[in-house]
Amino acid sequence: MENYTHFEHLSIATDIGIVVLDISGQILFESTTHEAASGFLQMLHIKMDCEESCRIAFVYGCYQARRFGGRYVFFAPSGLVYCAAPLLDNKGKMSAGVLAGPFILTDYDDFIEYDVKERVDLPQDDIDLLQEKVRTVPCISPLKAHSISEHLFYVASAYYSQTKLTEAVSVQTDVLSTAYPVEKEGELLSAISKGDIRSANEVLGDIIKQAIFHYGGNIELLRSRVVELTVLLSRAALKGGADINAILGLNYDYLKELDSFTSIEDIVLWLHMVTRRFAQYVFDFSGSKHMDIISAAVEYIKLNFTSKISLKSIADHLFISQQYFCRIFKEATGQTPGAYIAYLRIEESKKLLRKPNVNIVDIPEYVGFEGQSYFTKIFKKKTGLTPGQYRRENKVLPSYSDSP
Repeated sequence: MENYTHFEHLSIATDIGIVVLDISGQILFESTTHEAASGFLQMLHIKMDCEESCRIAFVYGCYQARRFGGRYVFFAPSGLVYCAAPLLDNKGKMSAGVLAGPFILTDYDDFIEYDVKERVDLPQDDIDLLQEKVRTVPCISPLKAHSISEHLFYVASAYYSQTKLTEAVSVQTDVLSTAYPVEKEGELLSAISKGDIRSANEVLGDIIKQAIFHYGGNIELLRSRVVELTVLLSRAALKGGADINAILGLNYDYLKELDSFTSIEDIVLWLHMVTRRFAQYVFDFSGSKHMDIISAAVEYIKLNFTSKISLKSIADHLFISQQYFCRIFKEATGQTPGAYIAYLRIEESKKLLRKPNVNIVDIPEYVGFEGQSYFTKIFKKKTGLTPGQYRRENKVLPSYSDSP
């Protein structure tokens, strides 16, 4: 029988509920404070029909915490907030996860008004009941949430009498980063976010070959890198327009499956399958009544974004009005056609900036931007860096005509 006394003490000290989950999302331990809010939680999950999606998000949050050095704060599909930390075994694999929460970062009335009423259509009686019970959930400041996340991290680290997780993560990161083809990851993520399966698999093949050589057949080091790659791939798919619920579900299943593999061959085959699935989910319009039109528009944009493509030319290609096209594209993808075109151009320009033989002054013309100043303005707005700064941060030596 596991002893979770440390987590009970932390829960009492912070007045925040704590649960320990296995990697399937089943509760192994529940603190007394968490039990006090369980009635409201059960009611909220039923009313918002989000019990299963929350369970998936809880496990995913623990994997994310593992990815980000042991600390992770996130919003569950219910709108409630949690802190997560991984519990690792002596081989460095995640055997379970621990959550501190739920809590609310806004006030109670705002939570009901914006996180509940605007997302689900409920009778007033249900709203009144939720308003009555919501105060069983703590309402805290972002500063306290950060502090709880820090404390949860240290208690989770001490649970297995390990050295601090940050030290382990730091050492592992140093080992993994040496001579590893990090620049290839950028190319892979760009291909995924565009839904380009062929290019993604080509780049992935290069990454895998170098990774296997670099790690000398050490399956645990390879598995650690693959966990990071999977999280990065899911984010790229979301950036490309994939549905967040679908990606959360895939990540939960995939990361759980990864821990079961005992051979490098199985991991390689699995990673190619994961890459293909994430790419397929980019701009999957199967739920849209304008699926054919939007799919045709995206294909046309991908083929022509480096030229002087206009909204009128896209609409004319689809034989619909420009106004109608803009409206249904935004409804289906969550962004305007112009924003999607700019995104593709920025991603293409990043690839060119990583090539030392391509002059910065030529890139705007290559990717479809009109003029160097406009390109620089949009690039900095989207990335936080000028093109020159991006090139220097990626340690690309400038050609003779590049700006300093």
